Amino acid sequence: MILRDKSKITKVLILLELLKGRKKLREIAKEIDITVQGVSEYIRTMEREGLVKEGSVTLKGLEFLSDAIEEMGDFVAEANSVMKKVKVIEAIAGEDIDEGEEVGLFMEDGYIHAYRRESSSKGIALNSARKGEDLGVTALQGVLRIDYGKVRVFSLPPIEMGGTRAVNREKLKKVLENRRGEKIGVCGVVAYLAVKDLAKIDFQFSAVNAAVDAHYRGVSTMLFVSQSMLPHALRILEEKGVPYELETL
Repeated sequence: MILRDKSKITKVLILLELLKGRKKLREIAKEIDITVQGVSEYIRTMEREGLVKEGSVTLKGLEFLSDAIEEMGDFVAEANSVMKKVKVIEAIAGEDIDEGEEVGLFMEDGYIHAYRRESSSKGIALNSARKGEDLGVTALQGVLRIDYGKVRVFSLPPIEMGGTRAVNREKLKKVLENRRGEKIGVCGVVAYLAVKDLAKIDFQFSAVNAAVDAHYRGVSTMLFVSQSMLPHALRILEEKGVPYELETL
């Protein structure tokens, strides 16, 4: 196995550095973390083996490199396969499930649920669980389907423009009354004070990051943001690749 052959791995690393155009021994030594003398000795050996000639990789050297990378690729594929089998995820039992049963995985209300029915992602129950209990799932296969949540951002006036006193209260009440099961997050004092007596707040601290996490778990969020914090909030959403709708209150 190539991972047990330190000499072979070092040759691979040196050949890759030569292909990158590095010719100076000092540069190669720095990149692969061995001494300059060590690089020099390896290159002399590879010249005798026909892998290198006058500081360049030969056709034989390319074949050697290709074979070595393929061997490492086979090892990585096998390791990934083993890891998938031993990896365990936490889920909520959507119904009574017995140890060893095959289960399908579904994202519901931000958490993975397991049922005895087909899904794009499935695994084997590690333990028995009644409906609503925690369940370990291993031998995972497939990709879990997630319908990403939506993020609606509502901008509120900054304190310099009146803060809560300048909020369109009727519009705010109507927005909250017509919520579609979204979580509610607030950013800033104005947003907190404007919303706290009208609805239950789910996210008060790091609310934007919580909204991002909820989005990727399939949960939608209404994010109320004091205008002074709006650029920061939108930048986080954009950096995380989360689409959003923006409205002013």
